[in-house]
Amino acid sequence: MKIITALTVVALTITVFPIPSFAETRDTTDLVWLIIEPGGRPGGIGKTFTGVADTPEAAYYNCGGLALLEKNGVTVMHEPRGAGELKDMFMDYMAGAYRSKYGTFAGTVNYHNMGKSDWLDDQGQFLGYLHSYGVAASAYWSYPLRPDLGLGAGFTYAYQHLSDQAGGTLGLPLVSAGVLYKTPLKGLDAGLAFNDMWKNRESEGKVYAAPRQARLGLSYKALSTEKNDILVAADMSKLLMNFKEADDENAEPKVDLSREISQAVYSGGIEYTYAKMVSVRGGYYYDFYGVLKGMTLGVGFAYRGFGFDYSRIPEGEFFGEQNRFGVSYAF
Repeated sequence: MKIITALTVVALTITVFPIPSFAETRDTTDLVWLIIEPGGRPGGIGKTFTGVADTPEAAYYNCGGLALLEKNGVTVMHEPRGAGELKDMFMDYMAGAYRSKYGTFAGTVNYHNMGKSDWLDDQGQFLGYLHSYGVAASAYWSYPLRPDLGLGAGFTYAYQHLSDQAGGTLGLPLVSAGVLYKTPLKGLDAGLAFNDMWKNRESEGKVYAAPRQARLGLSYKALSTEKNDILVAADMSKLLMNFKEADDENAEPKVDLSREISQAVYSGGIEYTYAKMVSVRGGYYYDFYGVLKGMTLGVGFAYRGFGFDYSRIPEGEFFGEQNRFGVSYAF
């Protein structure tokens, strides 16, 4: 009965809110800041975590993994995203997960400070500053259908404030679902998630899509001993929307498999941990369509449940490479 209930909840999460066909519209993405993958540890391995999903950061990448967590935990991440005139821009992410006999319950807060800009009247007179930001609060529930299979679902409310003028704010509900499977091949895990799902909205004749995304990931524990652990992981993610193309504004929308593949984001990485305490990480992130690609590097330290993670990640031509810091506690 518990398995049937869990399957029913996740199935409703995915199907209650219909998603338009790719070929119906050319969409513009709402709440694009939600696409930025968080986490200090995931950042070091190429922002790759869908098939790993073994800490509270699983809530973002694959909430199905929350069901199979070995410990409760909390984690906080901070990433300064700007420099110079953009120095006040930053990203914060907080996640916590608690296991119970009814499944794992988790909550997250995702905050993006987009900085302040001058507010001018029609004559160019300075009136003050406009503060732009986005914040999303999420709640998740995940249940282990079997010791090797976790299924999860989540609800998010995201709010965006770009200006105080009409149309400068936006609030959207979003739903997510995911599954993590520990395959019969020892050490190999597979994850699948559908995140931030919601229907399109229309405004002033334009179609806007939620940042809905499909994620597929694999992870493999190539080595696991008392002193040495090696984890290898790979992810593929794809926005579930129909992008506009510069040369087909008036063409009939259609699904093009090669274009869909080119619009996906690919990432992978490796993590080496010594004595369950010190980790060294590296990875690569490739988003051709979003013009964001490059190496990621990271280190981590863990002792008696407390952890610290640092990663160096590419954030595109506008932001360059950024430092990311995370602290965590598992209990």
